[in-house]
Amino acid sequence: MSRWLWIGGLSLVVLLVLLVWGVIASVGLVTDRLPQWLADGKQIVAQPVQKAEEMLHGLKERVKALVPPELGQKVEEWVPGAALPRQDVGGEDIAGIPRFPGMVRVAFGVHEQKKSVTYKGETGFAEVIAFYAREMATLGFTKEVTAASPAEEAHVYAKGNRRFAFKFVKTTRLGTEMTEVEVREL
Repeated sequence: MSRWLWIGGLSLVVLLVLLVWGVIASVGLVTDRLPQWLADGKQIVAQPVQKAEEMLHGLKERVKALVPPELGQKVEEWVPGAALPRQDVGGEDIAGIPRFPGMVRVAFGVHEQKKSVTYKGETGFAEVIAFYAREMATLGFTKEVTAASPAEEAHVYAKGNRRFAFKFVKTTRLGTEMTEVEVREL
């Protein structure tokens, strides 16, 4: 009888070890493959969204022609964030950093004596990125791209002991491309 207990106990230990190994291997597989699965999911969703935006763009122009401007103003009052602010929020721009023409300052902050400013505007994503690459190079800054996707990029600009993190985010609402730029002192 004690022999069968030993065999049963040993079998149970082996089964538990195999179970723990299986869980660890599964977690490893999921964490290795998760970024690719997410990227594939984004691609699957991106195509129908892009087609819908293309169809909505023409519709938006027709609706603008039919709807009186007063109605648009009412919608802006009712729906927070439906439109860009007409003027900058409080705070200040970071000295020596240019602002893309037509963008509005929508956020400002200071953390540990480092400023952070966010601008937003109805403008092309690639156009804004090209503007900052050109302007910062003219000012003598070097650029390092630290992250990039079709709708978001992160750059670090450096010159001497001055370093700035730029985050560019593209959003589209009813066919209108909006770009947000966050500039942080590092």
